[in-house]
Amino acid sequence: MGYMWGEGRAPVPGEMAPGRRSGLLSQKLAATALSGCLLVVMPHMVLAASTDVGTVPEAAIATVTATELAQAVSSDPSFRFDIPAQTLTSALVEYSRITGIDVVIDGDLSSNHVTPAFKGEMTANQALDSLLNGTGLTWQALDSHTVSIVTVHVDQSLSPVVTAPVTITSYAGRGVGVDADPETVYETPGGLSVVTRDDMQKVPGREARDIFGQVAGVDISNDARDPGLTVNVRGQQEMGRVNVNIDGARQNYNQTTHGTTSRVYVDPALLANVTIDKTNMNQSGGAGTSAGIVTLRTLNTDDILDFGEDWGGKVNLSHGTNNYNFAGDASVAARVSPKLDIAAAMSRKTIGNYRAGSRNPELFTLSSGKEYTTENSRPEYTFSRQTSGLLKANIQLTDDQELHLGYVGSMVDYAKTSDVTNLYTDFNETQTHTLTAKHNWNPDSELIDLNTNLYWTRTKNHQNRPARYNSSGRVTTDSFSTDYTLDTAGADIANSSDWYLGKLAGGSSSIRFNYGTEFFQDKAKTDSSTGGEGGSGEDYQLEGSTPGGKRDVYGGFLKTTYDWDEMFQVYGGLRYDRYQLDGNAYWCDTAHPCTSGGVPYDVNLSDQKVSPSFGASVTPFDGIQFFANYRKNMRAPTIAEAMIKGEHIGDVGIPFYANGNLQSEESETKEIGVNFKFDDVLQKHDRFRAKFTYYRTKIDNYVTLGYVPEPTTNVSCIPSPCTPSYIGRTITTNQAAAMVNLTDPVYINGSEFDLNYDADMYYLGGTLTLNDVDLKGNYNPFVLNTAYDEYANYQLDEVKPANLFNLTGPIYGNGGTLYGIYAPPKRKITLDGGLRLFDRNLILGMRATFVEPQDNFGSSNISTVVGKYFSYRIFDFYSSYKINDHVAVRLAVNNFLDEAYVQGSGGTYAAAPGRTGILTLSGNF
Repeated sequence: MGYMWGEGRAPVPGEMAPGRRSGLLSQKLAATALSGCLLVVMPHMVLAASTDVGTVPEAAIATVTATELAQAVSSDPSFRFDIPAQTLTSALVEYSRITGIDVVIDGDLSSNHVTPAFKGEMTANQALDSLLNGTGLTWQALDSHTVSIVTVHVDQSLSPVVTAPVTITSYAGRGVGVDADPETVYETPGGLSVVTRDDMQKVPGREARDIFGQVAGVDISNDARDPGLTVNVRGQQEMGRVNVNIDGARQNYNQTTHGTTSRVYVDPALLANVTIDKTNMNQSGGAGTSAGIVTLRTLNTDDILDFGEDWGGKVNLSHGTNNYNFAGDASVAARVSPKLDIAAAMSRKTIGNYRAGSRNPELFTLSSGKEYTTENSRPEYTFSRQTSGLLKANIQLTDDQELHLGYVGSMVDYAKTSDVTNLYTDFNETQTHTLTAKHNWNPDSELIDLNTNLYWTRTKNHQNRPARYNSSGRVTTDSFSTDYTLDTAGADIANSSDWYLGKLAGGSSSIRFNYGTEFFQDKAKTDSSTGGEGGSGEDYQLEGSTPGGKRDVYGGFLKTTYDWDEMFQVYGGLRYDRYQLDGNAYWCDTAHPCTSGGVPYDVNLSDQKVSPSFGASVTPFDGIQFFANYRKNMRAPTIAEAMIKGEHIGDVGIPFYANGNLQSEESETKEIGVNFKFDDVLQKHDRFRAKFTYYRTKIDNYVTLGYVPEPTTNVSCIPSPCTPSYIGRTITTNQAAAMVNLTDPVYINGSEFDLNYDADMYYLGGTLTLNDVDLKGNYNPFVLNTAYDEYANYQLDEVKPANLFNLTGPIYGNGGTLYGIYAPPKRKITLDGGLRLFDRNLILGMRATFVEPQDNFGSSNISTVVGKYFSYRIFDFYSSYKINDHVAVRLAVNNFLDEAYVQGSGGTYAAAPGRTGILTLSGNF
């Protein structure tokens, strides 16, 4: 189980034992790498000493009288509360999270009662009295860390029997995966973004990529022809730079094609929330990651059942225009017993080829300068059929141990083209299966909150490439049937330990240690066969471009955070990362053709690095927090980067070279920012939230695809063949491609602004993202461990009678011979505002997005990748009406003004969907 965000202050000595309280620090920072031995030994050591940190022995609890229990709850534990105005149920969850006191509800709570916001330092009973004031409810103590909420006419004497109880525990809402409370964004001293299920549902998207449209510092690079996600965080994407995971299970799938290669397949109908952490890599999930951790948490029991329900479900049915044919999902859950609950969900979506927008039809120019519009770059082959499901089981093993088991699966059929003209189509069936097992041990000790996670993911794509024909009907390239498979298995274990250090200069002083270790392994395999129709094409071409191999990545972290009175925090930490990658490759050139097997080339790469991080935050006034962070990270090369081999499909004649000298990327990120969090600003119970962040990232050894020379050259002489008596001679280089390290550093500078104002009846929010990206650079083009011809990277023209010796080059190894590096938009602005009417039953809202793409894409001068996209603006309308407690209807119109545009992140050619209306009927039972 993970912590709720914004925990309360640790109690001073002599205070009531707060039960399973997760600690004082409002932010969970911690650091440096500890060994697995420490992880095993330390919990046992601290458990033996747990009675020294305020826990109550079981025997003592069993003999406590009702009077003593009431006195315990109303004794003198002081906590810092900051609970916004919300329903009483949600406020009690916040109360339980902060104090660690379990709350039992004897009967139902009114869902209409809203508690006012309150903040400050007070005892547990003072806060509870404040929450229940005016509700007709009161509380009574049941044991040393449990209270019961009852109506005022109920006998207050302690009773062993509670009628129709519903319990809010200090575990409540912690769930499995990452807690995605939006308030956390404005309490975390670093880059953090949250997308809730409400955010995803209010404007239904065509693909999973649409749920990230309003997130600062995040963009999606692939277009709607591929339902997979390629997430760009602060200018970095693909190849593990961003750890995109489903319920903590890494999704590392890569498939080489034109455009982006890393894709994550998930159905947004199954998602509960999304958390994007852009700062803290000293946690589980940080191994081999340099830009961020994106956690896609899927539905579980607490997301499906309403408060107080023992069983139930939810259903959504959608239909729309522009070939948005059908989307439907159903989820059910049951609390079988106090020790077991289960959840299941199914989803089905069928969409056809959409129509692009008609307004402002200019889309982009190639690096050659040729301009494309909706007339010559049509979004054909954008249909998909997706079926998804999940199954979860949550088991309370003991009072302080939980086990969470989960399966999430998806199968999607779709067609796509990766060229500008939509001539060459692939038909795909992609399956993803993810298994997770999570265990949490959280005894009555401030020193133990041990989380263990085991997972396995398989992504398999069966691709059928029909034969290609020329205008006369002759086969030019044979058909291909290819299976791409990647298996990822991993485990991580992490613990948090808190020590309260007492009073210092009038304020509470504490320290927290977060430490853990993790491991994962990727195994890739590609099997391909041709149809033999008489054109060009060989099995090894697709097998080599997405190569097989094995990669092991592991590491550990330890992070230490000191907190003084929740006003000042400072942390420092270390990460240790190591990887091992090996596989069998080969290289080909004119003297050693691939059809003959080429030259064997075994790749065995490994590296390790210790990366520091440190930072500080200060809260000089309530509601304002300044912060600064620094970190270094190592990113290990992937199998697809290091092991690429063979040659380009068809008769293109460009071989791919594995790079046995590929180095790990090393990044350095500096970040400063400020959080604002105010209530009752313009009127009572309103809320203002804002986060401003500036960051600068430097990346050494950046890995990208570049053109390189073959070892052998083409030599022609006059007269022919070449002899020492030649009169004229021409030597030309032969072109290949490989993943290379840039010798120049890559710099990414950016600013993120996130603002929200909510006055209940109306709300207004928005984000601003600014990026300045320098992705060009030089590189070493000699990637093979073999001898190269003298003029392998030059062109030589020589005429002896004229004493002419003209040498051109070096040809490869500069920014002009990179294939293409994709960058996020230079500027992106989003706005979101709306009204809540008729007791919040009717919601009307509008969203707007303004995008100015990046000027510098680092595009190769000799490739056909996109050179520059045109700016665009999009407006979306959304609405919802709650008919009753069980039925609601939503209407959304995406791209209301029918704008023609291509998403400005690179690696994509198809215009986005035009105006699309979607009607959704939702119900719960």
